[in-house]
Amino acid sequence: MKVLRPPTRTLRDLLPTATMDRLLAAGSARKYADGQIVQERGDTNAGLAIVVAGQVIAGNIGLDGSFVISALLRPGETFGEYTLFAGLPRSHTLWSQGPSEITFIKAKPFARLFDADPAIARGLLTLTLLRNHEMMEFMDAQRRLSLQVRLARLLLASVEPGTASASVECRQEDLAFMLGVSRVAAGKALKKIQAAGLVRLGYGRIEIPSVQRLKTMVRDADQLTLPTASAE
Repeated sequence: MKVLRPPTRTLRDLLPTATMDRLLAAGSARKYADGQIVQERGDTNAGLAIVVAGQVIAGNIGLDGSFVISALLRPGETFGEYTLFAGLPRSHTLWSQGPSEITFIKAKPFARLFDADPAIARGLLTLTLLRNHEMMEFMDAQRRLSLQVRLARLLLASVEPGTASASVECRQEDLAFMLGVSRVAAGKALKKIQAAGLVRLGYGRIEIPSVQRLKTMVRDADQLTLPTASAE
């Protein structure tokens, strides 16, 4: 399964190298094979986990068999904060996408490091706000934009800046899972985008002949003023 997500800052990016090294040294590393479950929804064991290598997918399966992907976690990203600071059970099932390595830090050793080094609190707060911003943008798009535009935004998330054309390795069912819609609905929306000449559908991949044209379609549909920074 392919998950598309734009690059974001991670805890590794936000912490001094020495602080990150102390966190990793306080935990225990485990390796996972492709598709192996890392945690189950509802688990209550408290601790912070840091993805060291590979990628981890977060999602949930409904009683009716429906499946929605919530996040893709890359090296340097974390999970388990809810269990440490809010005493809440884990909200998603996580499994490894390809081989991965994850370091788990139990609550007590994490608390000692957290209290001793303010950089950890600043890093986790920044990371939480970045995630909240990403989530709010996603929720806004879900409410305002058509499925065609949301699909286009998702495809563009995997395109490197400055790229004129792109080939995105992704199946239609993967896109449907990421947006929480049926494969039929995703397929119909993709065909409309293809009919406009903005994408070409292939086996297991989607070609974008002109990244700029697809960006223009999204921009024209997303009629919002840009946020401006405060002068204060």
